[in-house]
Amino acid sequence: MIIGQQQPLEIAAKQLKASTLRAVRKSPSFNHHGWKILDRWAFNSPEQLRKLEQEGEVILLGRLLEQQMLEQQILNETIQLRRQGMTEHEILAINEVNTEL
Repeated sequence: MIIGQQQPLEIAAKQLKASTLRAVRKSPSFNHHGWKILDRWAFNSPEQLRKLEQEGEVILLGRLLEQQMLEQQILNETIQLRRQGMTEHEILAINEVNTEL
């Protein structure tokens, strides 16, 4: 569990190369939600994340983009649940979205 306020990509910065982080930050394809996903992966599965990066930056960024699009689609479709107080994590879980790498 992540406790306290974290800056975007703070956790990912401890696991990934600076060039990978620069690519994520500069790309218009990724937004704050994608950054949260990358931090989640870095916290929950640091070894897997580093292995994915070793396979290639393009592969990692492609996987991140797919996950970002999937999660945002579900969250946009369930806006009413968010208004009722459900967290993003709860909404993704009830929709059986795999949030792990």
